[in-house]
Amino acid sequence: MGFAARHRLLNGLLAAVLSTTAVVVTQQAGVLMSADWSSGMTRHALSKWATGQAAFTNEQWEQARQDLARAVALTPNDATLHDALAQLQAIRGRSLWTTGAPDSPEVAAYREARGHQETSIKLRPTHAMAWANLALMRMAINTSPEELYQAWREAARLGPKEIDVENTLVIIAADTWVLAPADVRQWVETRRPGFAAEMANPAVPAASPQ
Repeated sequence: MGFAARHRLLNGLLAAVLSTTAVVVTQQAGVLMSADWSSGMTRHALSKWATGQAAFTNEQWEQARQDLARAVALTPNDATLHDALAQLQAIRGRSLWTTGAPDSPEVAAYREARGHQETSIKLRPTHAMAWANLALMRMAINTSPEELYQAWREAARLGPKEIDVENTLVIIAADTWVLAPADVRQWVETRRPGFAAEMANPAVPAASPQ
């Protein structure tokens, strides 16, 4: 996968997980406050980091990680907290991005993100967006197509009418089109008519998820 495709991947990944962050802060306000969440980042700050609207320092990022780690220590079986940690590591991966080599620091960050996302799914296996995010993280670290599309198909099965899930799955399909199985291509074409034709013609940009 080329640099441009990887860059689109990271932007799509971070945008897609924003709804998860909102759930964390809304549903876990008491836990997060008791874990000194108020002394670290807020929902607003995390959202800005994820969308690239605001920069962060290493100290701010580390404080956020510690705040979330304390919250997880209080409620280790809370899937939404692991979702937030996954996002935080993904933000770190994007900020470090160089070549995406297997031994690069950015890929190490995405491996951490994948670990937290997999923990979240074990705790809440029917959450479609979590599966979609896992597929993106697996793509970021160049996992096998079988593992990538296993998560992709689960997200499609669980959240066929969720627009955030659909947009994320389209991003994955676009960046892996040459490897995408027939069922994946058909799923995308059904939802974005003409997408396959655009992907077959490099001179015409593929339709972006809205």
